[in-house]
Amino acid sequence: MLNVQTVPPAKDILTPEFLQNPHRVCAELREETAIHRINFNGPRWALVRYAECFKFLRDPRLSSAGRMRLLLSRLPPETRSSFAELERALEMWMLFLDAPEHTRLRKLLNKGFSPAVAEALRAQVEALVDGMLDAEVPAGAKRIDILRDIAYPLPVRVIAQMLGVPASRHQEFVNWTNAIALFVGSPTTNEVAGAAQEAVLALTDFFCEIVADRRRHKGNDLISILIDIEEDGHVLTEEELYAQCVMLLFAGHETTRNLIGNGMYTLLKNPEEMANLRRNPEIVRMAVEELLRYESPLQFVTRVVKDELEIEGVRIQAGDSVLLFLRAANRDPRKFEHPDRLNLKRLKNDHLAFGAGAHFCIGNQLARIEGQVAILKLLQRFPAMRLASESPEWVPNFALRGLRSLVVEV
Repeated sequence: MLNVQTVPPAKDILTPEFLQNPHRVCAELREETAIHRINFNGPRWALVRYAECFKFLRDPRLSSAGRMRLLLSRLPPETRSSFAELERALEMWMLFLDAPEHTRLRKLLNKGFSPAVAEALRAQVEALVDGMLDAEVPAGAKRIDILRDIAYPLPVRVIAQMLGVPASRHQEFVNWTNAIALFVGSPTTNEVAGAAQEAVLALTDFFCEIVADRRRHKGNDLISILIDIEEDGHVLTEEELYAQCVMLLFAGHETTRNLIGNGMYTLLKNPEEMANLRRNPEIVRMAVEELLRYESPLQFVTRVVKDELEIEGVRIQAGDSVLLFLRAANRDPRKFEHPDRLNLKRLKNDHLAFGAGAHFCIGNQLARIEGQVAILKLLQRFPAMRLASESPEWVPNFALRGLRSLVVEV
């Protein structure tokens, strides 16, 4: 067993090469052992196999709380206090809370994200995609950018409509969520933290105004629903309501756009499977599950150890942080047959793209529907579509994997 004196040196695996091709690195780590020591904003433990990721995503000894303090702890001590507002705002997100606070908020928000509520939005999503394709793709166009024209705007329009955000503010919201994403998924600097704080405060101010308006004029949007939701005598406080609205806008945009972009890129790199889906649109639900497994939008999630524990013979101290590599788990041959082969009809597909346990993504049903609709309509609208470049550029974000652009010839 390892002890504190024999902790291995941290590996520098999160490099520009990793951004371009994380699968090779993940495969090497998986083959070597289940747990590693790596550098990401300081030394962290990393779990890379399915069984361990699945188990410890559900283990209450690993905490979602305190992750913001961990990120900000890498900043120079003399500047860290400048970001107190960012820390306070993000630590109210349900995403960064443990039970019982997380349990209470989750029960309140679940009513706005049930499978039935999400499925009722399918027709609205279909109309949005049709309208975007008609408006953004000129007649006779030879090329389109799937990220710019569909994957970027669609999720923010859907969640913005749910939250009652006017169309004139959509681009602002994209810019603000991008700033938060860079803070969450990249090495922390004063500049990155400053941009994220400005974004969070601007979004909070916006939702403060929107909530006040909804209290005067209730509608059928998600904010009106959240204002009225009560469970076991609990309601959302004003600050909690602002914080969850910011979280939902961020989460609803960042991962879903990457599901669409990564999914389309994967299909374009696998033309036989793409043709199979075009011929058999009824398999689109299975297909999106496989695309989520094969090219996961979320590379890893972070937890903080509350009480000393042991993982695969390695003793982890309280206060240490652990990265659970969902991407590596989703290609683990111990769990998935031929994991590096894209199989849109894969029957047993218990991937971890949305996490597991108490923090399983609350918007998973809506993300799935947006992915199903957008991908299928793109395939049907452009039957001769092919990549304009074999090597598109990936966004420099180690946690949230997505493309800068995806230009195709149509």
